[in-house]
Amino acid sequence: MSTPENMPEPTEQQTEQPAKKKRSPAKLIIAILIPVAVIGFGAYSYFTSVGSTSKVGDCLSGNINDADSIKKAECGSGASYKIVGRIEDKLQTEGGEGGAICEPFPTAEALYWEGPKDGKGNFLCLEPFKA
Repeated sequence: MSTPENMPEPTEQQTEQPAKKKRSPAKLIIAILIPVAVIGFGAYSYFTSVGSTSKVGDCLSGNINDADSIKKAECGSGASYKIVGRIEDKLQTEGGEGGAICEPFPTAEALYWEGPKDGKGNFLCLEPFKA
C-alpha cells in the first residue's frame, strides 16, 4: 500500500491512543462513603439526641451534669428524672440564674440543655422521678 507523497507516514506516536487514567475503585468508594457517613452520623445524632426527641412526660436516666450519661429511659426503676417542661430554640445562656427559665414548671428541680456550642438548643425542665 502506498501513501501519497504529500502525506507523511503515520508514526507510532500518532497511532497510539492516549492512555486513560484508571480510577481506583477503592478511592472512589472512599470519596463517596466518607461524606455520606459524616452526614448520616450527624443526622442520627440529631434525631436520636435527648434534647431533640424527648417530650413532656418522658423519663431520663443519668446525671444531668454529664451530658454523655443522659439517656431516654422507661419511666420505672431505671429513671432519674421526668420531663415536666420543654423550651425550644434557646441559647444555653438564656436558662437564667438558677434555671429561671423553668419557673413556669413549679415541680422542676433540674434543668438540662442540649444544643450546638454557641447555637440554639432545647431546655428540658426536670423533676426527680418518683416510682
